[in-house]
Amino acid sequence: MKQTWKKLGSLVSVGILAVSLTACGSTKNEINEKVAQNLYDSSVNVVQTLTQSNPSELEQALEENPNMDDFSKNAFTSWIDSYEELGSFIDYEEVDPQEAIKKDGTNYVVTLKCDFEKRDAEVQVVYDIKLTGKSVGFSANYSMAEKMQEAGGNTLIGLVIVFAMLLFLSFIISLMKYIPKFVEGFGKKNAAEPTPAPTPVQPAIEETVEEDLTDDQTLVAVIAAAIAASENTSTDAFVVRSIRKLNKRNWR
Repeated sequence: MKQTWKKLGSLVSVGILAVSLTACGSTKNEINEKVAQNLYDSSVNVVQTLTQSNPSELEQALEENPNMDDFSKNAFTSWIDSYEELGSFIDYEEVDPQEAIKKDGTNYVVTLKCDFEKRDAEVQVVYDIKLTGKSVGFSANYSMAEKMQEAGGNTLIGLVIVFAMLLFLSFIISLMKYIPKFVEGFGKKNAAEPTPAPTPVQPAIEETVEEDLTDDQTLVAVIAAAIAASENTSTDAFVVRSIRKLNKRNWR
């Protein structure tokens, strides 16, 4: 397999050398006839060499040769990805090189119409402005019936997705009628209990203390006797009207 990718690179190099030697006479926007022929022949050799290789061997070559040139890596990967869809290479359709080669900006694109085991395909080999191989691409051809079938399948899938989304939205909308009840129940559950009204403070009622004059007469007699004794006089001259007791609870 190592020989395969080296051969592939050498085919491109030989083609590039031949093109370079014959490209001097071509103008900027014109592809010289010899240049076109050499690019065409080089591309045919690349496609034939590439498609004769087994994809599993190419995968192994990619793993064992990490320093493989970019063109070979691209070509190997492209054929590996396309093999299952196209099958084995059968032949290619010969056309005028001038018709097969187009100028795309600074690139030269060589298009080959090839027959494969499962379906036909176009193979494009791209070269840069220096006529160095850049890439190889396989594009399978599908019949109108196959294209319509694929388009119908994609349309069906799209309709199924849209229908599923409409059902989902309808389900969401149907649940909206429960939202007010849920919010109301949630609000009642978390509502704070009403604060009880403060109990009014009863004004202090001043107690009226009735004077107890039961012992006043005894107290008067004692005071009068004491005064009389100190002055050596009779108690008959003393008149004590009353003795008023002071309410200590109202005293400040």
